[in-house]
Amino acid sequence: MERILVGMDPKRTSRWAGVYALNLAKRIQAKVSFLLVIDPAAKRSKPAISNEAETAVKESLESLIEEGLSEGILVDYYIAYGRYEDELVNFIKENQISILVVGSPADQKASAGNFKSFLEKIRHRVDCRIEVVHEKTT
Repeated sequence: MERILVGMDPKRTSRWAGVYALNLAKRIQAKVSFLLVIDPAAKRSKPAISNEAETAVKESLESLIEEGLSEGILVDYYIAYGRYEDELVNFIKENQISILVVGSPADQKASAGNFKSFLEKIRHRVDCRIEVVHEKTT
């Protein structure tokens, strides 16, 4: 069975990565794991902003998870504290993940270089397919 990981970061994650992963899981009969990674350093420097972002992501995830479960998809939810990149890599290796789904940053111009660098670092450390989801604009 395929295993899909949706990497979530409260500062830069959109709901579309989760929607994409659930739709993919339904088509290929895969298990989906949501991993919310919280950076303790960011939480200490801006606790109010960090808590608001974390709460918003958790609420969004809960509705996605309920939706997936109601459609018969196996869904898990995890929270990790540490650097986003490191926690993703550790989770992928420990849980034999076959597909990583990440959302691209909403502000493409401001963070395109950082995101590309992030993807390259991840790609060289794991042995799974990486799918990047771009936010759908209406």
